[in-house]
Amino acid sequence: MTVFGLTGGTGAGKSSAAEELRRQGVYVADADMTARQVCEKGSKCLAELCAVFGDDILDENGGLRRKYLAEIVFSDKEKLECLNRITHRYIDEAIRAELADANTELAAIDGAVIIGSVVEKQCEFIVSVIADASVREKRITERDGISSESAKKRIASQPDDDFYISKSKFVIRNNGTQKELASQIEALIKNIKESDFEQVI
Repeated sequence: MTVFGLTGGTGAGKSSAAEELRRQGVYVADADMTARQVCEKGSKCLAELCAVFGDDILDENGGLRRKYLAEIVFSDKEKLECLNRITHRYIDEAIRAELADANTELAAIDGAVIIGSVVEKQCEFIVSVIADASVREKRITERDGISSESAKKRIASQPDDDFYISKSKFVIRNNGTQKELASQIEALIKNIKESDFEQVI
């Protein structure tokens, strides 16, 4: 099985690309969803986080107070690195186990932050979804109900297209319709299958 990473900035249409990959027979593991699942109430990951950061990170029901933990770590580089060391290990293990059960020729790990993460080591290559800033802005404002100014700030806070292009084996330019995206995904799958990539997992 060939495993690749699927990523891209907000509003570029990564989620739509992931849906289309699934529709065309590619197994897609959702790294962002896995990141939430490994920290669920009663998990080993959450217990380890409590041992490091204290039980104050838990709400009254024993679940993770995500915003509270974020406030703790984002003002302290060492604490953020500690948080990442703990959570990334569990995310990596969970995705490896998930992909081990996937019975497909191709599999994608879908995540907002794949490049530079521990999960990238599972990927043979990266596929990035990009789109023009004006297209992304329109999608974000419609999706999240925020102002154009807020959407622009979100876009500006993330890596630019050149970053994604430089780190990727394949790039999907998602400025058009769903039908056009589907055609690009079809071409991408064909290209990957015709290329000589080694099995990663």
